[in-house]
Amino acid sequence: MGENTQTMKPERSYCTLSDKNYLLNGMALIESLIKHSSEKFKLYYLCLDKETFAVLKNLNYPHVFPIRMSELEKTQDFETLKANTSYIENSHECTYCFALASFFSEYLVSNKGLKEILYIDSDIIFYQDPRFIFEEIGDRSIGVMLHRHVPIGHHVGGYNVGVVYFKNNSVGYKCLKWWRDCVMNPQNEWFDPYGRVGDQTYLEAFGKLFGDKNLSVIDHSIGHGAPWNFWLYEYDEDEIIWEGRRQKMSFIHFSHFCPDFAGGSYTPDRDGEWGSLVHLKHPRVKKYYDDYFFTLKNMSEKLEKYKIGETL
Repeated sequence: MGENTQTMKPERSYCTLSDKNYLLNGMALIESLIKHSSEKFKLYYLCLDKETFAVLKNLNYPHVFPIRMSELEKTQDFETLKANTSYIENSHECTYCFALASFFSEYLVSNKGLKEILYIDSDIIFYQDPRFIFEEIGDRSIGVMLHRHVPIGHHVGGYNVGVVYFKNNSVGYKCLKWWRDCVMNPQNEWFDPYGRVGDQTYLEAFGKLFGDKNLSVIDHSIGHGAPWNFWLYEYDEDEIIWEGRRQKMSFIHFSHFCPDFAGGSYTPDRDGEWGSLVHLKHPRVKKYYDDYFFTLKNMSEKLEKYKIGETL
């Protein structure tokens, strides 16, 4: 029995969210987790519309638990969220949208009895085993990642909210609830200076309020890519070299990626916002984008029988 206990792997808890417009991305995230995870996991997926919930239920992915918005809407806290936030599509003023990552994470920890939660944006996919993130975090209660292209204190925030981790202990839960409460009600005492970009710049307060010793910045060993930081790296197959560190590319955030399946092409952004930062001329970066396009195309073909592909 002792030997079995020692060799038993933990079950990890992840969460993400999307509506039908990001469902293809969410499916790509799911399949990358299934492909690369060496540990058991559960992915709780908040479905922002009925189409997303219906498709995920029909696909019946192992380890994936679709959750209807109505489950959250029944809570008293959701009424507070709705009363104090606004919905403006594709805008930094959309305080309702930016509240959902923290709100959903806290809801799961409080209502599902989870020991920990790793929030992941739905337009991220993994290339390495996610267990390395947990190993980097270790005994610390909170985990964040750097933007890398700007310093702490920059107006967009030194940390990126694409991947955020909390243990369900006194420090981790207190931090998660503080984050949720701040973005749930922007009229809070920390809004200036931490509320300047939705939920994201609040991450800069985590170490100050809850102790730097409790905060893991996963960048020490975890390599990650995004349109805003691809230009920082040297590339060597599946590794990057950043500030003298050689790292495996663990995951990539394909923010604002826009595929055109009918035309067989894509743009790396919606309105040219990334500009030359994407560095698609580098063959390694271009391969990541090309592969992501074909991954999403494959996801789209899976959805044809559900007859909502034209709305995605």
